[in-house]
Amino acid sequence: MAETERPQYYENTLTPLPINPATLIDTLRELREAVYNAAELVHANEPIPDKWSSGGMFKHFPGVALAFLRLDYQSSILASQKASSTEFRQYALQRIPSGLPDMPLVPSRLSPAGSLSPMTAVTLHILSAVAQTNWGADAKPSISPELITYLQDAVNLALKNEFIVPHGEHRMGGDEMLYGRAGLLWLLLNVRAHRFNDETQTALGPVLDMIPQLIRVIIEAGREGSKDYMNKHGKKDAHPLMYAWMEGHYAFGAAHGITGILPILLSCREEEISEYMPEIGETITALCKLCTANNGHLPMTLPPRGPKKSSELVQFCHGSPGILLLLGTALQNDKLTRAYWHPTWDQTLYQATCRTWEEGILSKGGSLCHGISGNAWPWLLLHDAFEYHSKTIDDSRRGYFQRTRESAKPDDDLSQKLTSDFFLSRALAFMLHAFETRPYNTAPGTSDRDYRTPDDPYSLFEGLAGNVCAWAESCAVIQARLRKAMLSEEGVSVEDDSMFQEAIRCRLGFPLIGGNGVRGML
Repeated sequence: MAETERPQYYENTLTPLPINPATLIDTLRELREAVYNAAELVHANEPIPDKWSSGGMFKHFPGVALAFLRLDYQSSILASQKASSTEFRQYALQRIPSGLPDMPLVPSRLSPAGSLSPMTAVTLHILSAVAQTNWGADAKPSISPELITYLQDAVNLALKNEFIVPHGEHRMGGDEMLYGRAGLLWLLLNVRAHRFNDETQTALGPVLDMIPQLIRVIIEAGREGSKDYMNKHGKKDAHPLMYAWMEGHYAFGAAHGITGILPILLSCREEEISEYMPEIGETITALCKLCTANNGHLPMTLPPRGPKKSSELVQFCHGSPGILLLLGTALQNDKLTRAYWHPTWDQTLYQATCRTWEEGILSKGGSLCHGISGNAWPWLLLHDAFEYHSKTIDDSRRGYFQRTRESAKPDDDLSQKLTSDFFLSRALAFMLHAFETRPYNTAPGTSDRDYRTPDDPYSLFEGLAGNVCAWAESCAVIQARLRKAMLSEEGVSVEDDSMFQEAIRCRLGFPLIGGNGVRGML
């Protein structure tokens, strides 16, 4: 089928997966097998580099290295009969060339996610040092002074940035996950999560001490963006925090906009963001109102950029999955939820989930950025929010109506629909369906959908490496859920169970954004 003949998405004829122990055990087995099979495909087909190139983690070999590092970190929940056939750590280290690329740091390329930045190599060298000490279990790792200097230089540049920066021939916002300061912040938070040897820890101190300043300038950029928007377009659709993508256009998707920036901010320590919580909470509610006003779709930008599309995008980089990812992160922050929960949060969860379920089987295939597994991942976060924070969510609903004394009452019908099973059943249906996409499935006649082959078919955000990460994350979520159910039957608390805690530790969140807290592994 020609590219122009493919629809944006295929009709969803899937059935949400029944959530019961037998189904979850079978699904866990299928996903584990897929992880190992797909990892071997990635390793066999993604060449081992001999030097650094200009590409970043998004769609080049560094992202494949990161995927294998994530699998190494998660290996305890991926155990199967094939466990000895794949050496994830070795596959990762083979794809991390020595030294650093010969390219300068520039203000518009501070995130390790994007291309044309030495921060990609810096990140992988730091993570590889930790991986080689068995993630700090065998010894406290060290990192070279050169890498620390790059971190310091990057933060210094970030603190000087305006909210709009030159970006090649364009001017773009300087805070997005893909290229900007939020991506750098996520790197620093993950570096801080590790314990290094005394010499490294001392050298890192001044860099990590600048995290609060970096948070402040990111918040100030959001305020500045909001003021700029109101000056040009009025207060009607303005939010407390707004972040430009292209100059003059404020974006909401996760790769280029605020639904990727806020989850990273919410991963900071409570004392680092407490003064900004009102703006963050009110911005989440404003985003939800924008989404519900569009029947569960999240517009690409305000004001609209380019001609109006026949249908809104439903994908990670632009669209409803971004608001689901943000809410999945926010609802796991009990303090934020208690203080700022709003009825539109529930409405958005339901409507955006319906739109993603209906329009999320994308003809582009199974990728993270614009594919089926990327659309499913936010539901994993929402499962965790409603499975492990349900009491806080229920208390927050009641507290809102008591506090505001609104005449309207909680929508019990809607709140009863929004359960951990509601989200997990859809996430796993999408994850399993992604088995049918290329390049994992190339056998003719095995799928009734003509999914395109990605431009970079084995990469992290466009290709199979991203699917592998999504399937591995699903394994961690399922294993924790199964273990919790078993312990509940035995009357044992999950708090003291090492197997449950290990599965929870292995939930890494969406690559380069997170959502489940800081694990020290991007």
